[in-house]
This record gives sequence, structure tokens and C-alpha cells, in this order.
Amino acid sequence: MLPQQENYPLARRLAVQNLRQTNLKERAARGGASYEPGRDGEVKVGFRYLGRELSVSFPEGAIATQNGFGPIPLREEILILHYLERASGVPLEEQWASFSEIPGGVVYNSVFLARCKSPLIKFFGDEPESLLSMAGAMGGEPLNLGDVGVRIPAFPFVPLALVLWRGDAEFPAEGSILFDASVSKYLPVEDTVILAETVVWKLVKAKSKEKRA
Repeated sequence: MLPQQENYPLARRLAVQNLRQTNLKERAARGGASYEPGRDGEVKVGFRYLGRELSVSFPEGAIATQNGFGPIPLREEILILHYLERASGVPLEEQWASFSEIPGGVVYNSVFLARCKSPLIKFFGDEPESLLSMAGAMGGEPLNLGDVGVRIPAFPFVPLALVLWRGDAEFPAEGSILFDASVSKYLPVEDTVILAETVVWKLVKAKSKEKRA
């Protein structure tokens, strides 16, 4: 089972506690982040997350955006903290892997398909080109996969690939969400589901907002 919402405050506290006990300068380097020591032992770690410049301040573990975006939801704060906590510093393998191919992915694959892949196809399968424009706000760039593909740098060392194939009279639209083969070195498999789900629904909401405008 994936973490339930009532467990999120505890998960956040534990992640902050664990990071306090690590070498934060080393954590930052391994996660492709900046490290800025301040007064009275305060430290700020900064990096980009889905197109946002943000900083994580320790010892409190407070997360702030740097480019005018609103507060980050609790579930995403946990993702950010877990990324720093797990970051290994290994380079990207530059090889895309399906969710079921990453360590532990088979166990959660049905959840992943329902929460991530199905919504991607449902909301973008008929208009795959709209995926490119919606992904731009997250730093997304066109990717030469499928009929329409986009690469989104979720974290400095965690890119996602969202790929769509147009449907026709014989076959329905199809889609896929891929990860760099190194993703398990930066996020637990449960968080990989949550990250993909977060990305897809941010894109869906952006598309809905654009249509209402």
C-alpha cells in the first residue's frame, strides 16, 4: 500500500529528522543542489523541482519557493525531502525504463497504471500536442518518442518521459510514463508513483485551466 494521507505529517517529521543527522553539504552535492550555510547553524539547500526554484532550510526543514509560486502541498514536500534523503549522486544512465522495470515496480504496477498512466491517456490521448504546451511550465522539452513525447526534469537527477501515441479507427490512444533507469537511487518506489501521479494531475489541471480561460 502507498502511504495514506494521515501518515504524511509523521513522514515529513521523520524525513527532516533523518536529514538533520546527515552531512547536508554532501546530501546537496549528491542531489545536484546548492548548499548555503547561514547564521546560528542554519543551512539552505536549493534546487529546481518541476520548474520551480526552491530552498529547504535546516534545522526546521521549511521549504520555500523562489519564483512566486504558492506553497507546496504536504505530499510534495515529503517527495522533496525524500529526494534529498536518498540522493546517491550517481549520474543518469540516460536509458528510459518503464515503471515495472524499476526495482519494486512490479508490486505497485497496478496502482501506477490506474493513478498515473490511465489519467494521462484519458486527458491527453485525444489532444497529444497539448501535452507539450502544458509541460513547458515544468521545464518540459520535446522528446523524440511516440507521436508526442516530453521530458520533464522533476528533480536534478530524476527526469520523467511522458509519451503518447494517437489513436485511430482500429486502436485507441496509448501512452506511457518512463523513468531514467537510475531513479531508484533517488526515490523509493512508492514515491516514484506519487511523483508521476503529481506530474500528470498538474498537467491535467493546467489544461483544464487553459480551456476555461
